[in-house]
Amino acid sequence: MNAKTLLCALLAASVATSAVAQVPSQPLLMDKRDVTSFAARKLIEACLAQAARDKYPIALAVTDSAGNLVAYQASEGPMAHTGLTAQLKAKTAAIFRRSTADLYDRTNKQINRAAEWMGYFPVPGGFPIVVQGEVVGGMGAGAAGLSAGRDEDCVESAIRSVFGDGKAAPPASPQPVLVTRKVITMTAARQLVDACMAYADQKKITALGITVVDPAATLLAFQATEGALKTALDTAELKAETAAKWQRPTIELWDRVNKQVNRAPEFLGDLAQPGGFPIFIGGDMVGAMGAGGGIGNQDDECAQAAIKQVFPNASTTRP
Repeated sequence: MNAKTLLCALLAASVATSAVAQVPSQPLLMDKRDVTSFAARKLIEACLAQAARDKYPIALAVTDSAGNLVAYQASEGPMAHTGLTAQLKAKTAAIFRRSTADLYDRTNKQINRAAEWMGYFPVPGGFPIVVQGEVVGGMGAGAAGLSAGRDEDCVESAIRSVFGDGKAAPPASPQPVLVTRKVITMTAARQLVDACMAYADQKKITALGITVVDPAATLLAFQATEGALKTALDTAELKAETAAKWQRPTIELWDRVNKQVNRAPEFLGDLAQPGGFPIFIGGDMVGAMGAGGGIGNQDDECAQAAIKQVFPNASTTRP
């Protein structure tokens, strides 16, 4: 190799090394915002005042971005089912990130009937709460057709009064209208799954299902190893979901259920079976992980090893 060729090779290697060094590592955590209980009450109070002024009965619900109920209130006079429809509209708007009127139109025109077939409620009266492009909650109203369509205006006006136009930061408020928490990213979810698979391969553990969910128990990553039964795949997902919902390791829930200290997870249809762990970083539960199909403690061991590798300072119990 002559000097000129050697120099070119060295320069190429230097450029390649520099390019690799400049590739930023993907974040494992990100910020997620949601409505506060204070904001939820302000939204409901604003809409109740408008409904009282215009003299029609109404039921109102506010959820977080995952569709979990944060606040509910009915005025005097609404029928029993209006409270249920208000909650369903808020949940549907938050989860689908669009108004239920839009979903209603798409469903009836057979553009997309997913909301209907998945058991949601695409009926006008629900709106996502959007702040700077991020859905932070949902609000729904039920008026049983007694508002002449004004319930939708009521909800939209309430959202504007508390959060503004949704494009800028919310208006000044005596108390916070948003809470910010850390949650795991897709990158972190994939790394957790890969770490569990590597551990299983090292320990010769076979036929596993591995699942990672966010704090709302929404699936982020899933993997089956060779030979895994469907039951292993199903239980892995259910364990992760249960750990996220209860914010406890499922082995702890298993012990409480079997000792009849608290059988609520069982009665609610959750899976209080060892192998699921919430992931706490600081004061935030950032996600959860579940493994299924192992023998003895293998599910627990695989999930715990993965969490320790990806998040060395994390805890699987509430701080």
